[in-house]
Amino acid sequence: GSPIDPTQLRLLRLGKLARALRVVTMHSVLEHLHFLIKCLIASSVTLLWSVTLLVFFQCVAGMIISNLCKSFLEQPSTDPERLKVQREVFAYYGTFSRSFLTTFEIFFATWAPP
Repeated sequence: GSPIDPTQLRLLRLGKLARALRVVTMHSVLEHLHFLIKCLIASSVTLLWSVTLLVFFQCVAGMIISNLCKSFLEQPSTDPERLKVQREVFAYYGTFSRSFLTTFEIFFATWAPP
């Protein structure tokens, strides 16, 4: 007889078949991943313009809101309640950068009063 057992050859053949099946399955997964990456790359220009437009609107809204609050913030007052409100308005809208951050939080629905 032969020194190699026929059942061992069958197991070896079954192992090769399992490896081939795994390669075919992996190819299918990688094909979907490749398709997703191509879609992301193709939409990157649109994403860039969308972000640019959103930042522009936030800048405009921040400037308008900051200018609208300027007269309220510059009014002198001795009333402690009004001073408290002025400080709170300044904390959110007193400068352009604060106003920009507040509009960012409002646009993305992460803003909540303290």
